[in-house]
Amino acid sequence: IISDSDEAYQTFSRSLLTQSNPDDYATLEEGARFARHQLAAYTWILYFYEYPLTGGLRLFGRCLKSKLACKTENSSIIQRVDSYERCAMSSDVEIGETPISDVDEMNRDHIVGDNFLHIHEATMLAHAGLNKSDIAYASFESGFYETPYFIVVDREWKSIVVSIRGSLTLEDCVVDVLLDPSPLDALGEKYGFDGTDQYCHGGVLECTNWLHADLMKHKILEKMLLDPNAEYNNYTLRIVGHSLGAGIGVILSLMLRNAYPDLRCTCYSPPGGFITWRLAKECSSFVNTFVLDSDLVPRLSINNMERLRDEVLHLLARVKLPKYDIAKRIFSLSGDVELGDLDFLLQENDDMLYPQDEIPDSDFLHQLQRFERIQQERRSRRGFARSIALYPPGRIVHLVKTGQSKNCLHGVTGCITCGLSNAGFEYKPIRKENDDFNEIEISPTLWTDHFPNRVCMEIEKVANSFGIGTP
Repeated sequence: IISDSDEAYQTFSRSLLTQSNPDDYATLEEGARFARHQLAAYTWILYFYEYPLTGGLRLFGRCLKSKLACKTENSSIIQRVDSYERCAMSSDVEIGETPISDVDEMNRDHIVGDNFLHIHEATMLAHAGLNKSDIAYASFESGFYETPYFIVVDREWKSIVVSIRGSLTLEDCVVDVLLDPSPLDALGEKYGFDGTDQYCHGGVLECTNWLHADLMKHKILEKMLLDPNAEYNNYTLRIVGHSLGAGIGVILSLMLRNAYPDLRCTCYSPPGGFITWRLAKECSSFVNTFVLDSDLVPRLSINNMERLRDEVLHLLARVKLPKYDIAKRIFSLSGDVELGDLDFLLQENDDMLYPQDEIPDSDFLHQLQRFERIQQERRSRRGFARSIALYPPGRIVHLVKTGQSKNCLHGVTGCITCGLSNAGFEYKPIRKENDDFNEIEISPTLWTDHFPNRVCMEIEKVANSFGIGTP
């Protein structure tokens, strides 16, 4: 129980996704299919993080193969153009009217913000296993609201995929801390969804406005999906994003859904303090969200951070023993303590902590009480906007850690990484409610569970256990 509050921990039941349930199977299949697209948006930084020793060789081999293929393709195109020009000399067709669409592919105007080595493009393709011909547009430029994204064609799933990068740069971090909720009334009225009395993360909304304006400027989606002669008019528009990109994807989906009614959005590790309750639930019909175990970001909100701070301070006020003795007790506990030893753990807590209602008088307790009064006054001055509760969006699948394989290699990896590795961990997919992530979990992997490569890897592993093939 949290001090000075009627809030208490409660047990609840949630359903496990099963292979025999068609809806569960389809949800996990979709998550596994597009997990690499969200990873690909991080381009070279995540690629060399994943392959620190072999990344350069992998890219060199891939680029060499691509260059050879490109030379062969270009010579073929030139031959066809020469042949077409010779035909044009003996006909009424003008040479400038060449219908060969391959010539247009030689123009790189659809790739924005890459360097002369095309490293962003190369690593994006390597991450997702894509071909150059799959890319419709890619923008790698980044700013305070300017967010990298790309548009590709997924022919197997008959989808046009918009993948949006999450937080990576200092500018992205600035956007992340723009926590003040922004109203969605005007946006909903403009784009045809009910935003009355609804709010979302202010920084996410600004980034979404930029990305939507960029899409409208280039009109790529309209040309691919809506034009009368569109090549992909029977394809589905899918919006994919991780972290900040997931939040942008949801708001962008709300803005585009009137034009693309069958639109789907897949979110990986979205921000917790993101959108108000009604829209978080209403978008469940077209938004699937995936969260890996103890991931901090889907639990990150002002209320949750304040709750964690208050719990830590009250815990310090209850300490009976010197902190050195407590640390020695904790590290002396056997690593084999299981849930069956609950009585032992409770007794250890009783030995180290005063009961909640028997905290002795001390200078620290007086300072804590004064601090709480000041914080209460600040909360009352924040106004209505700061009291708005925000939640992660859509239908949520939570990959919960349920065990660890007993393997010497996994043990060594865990030791070397100080417990930050998830090597050998086993996860189960569970349906969660949007308000289940109302507490920050303290875990060695609370930050690394947010890494897009780890999210991708674990979703693919769970999908494989369901008999779902992955790239």
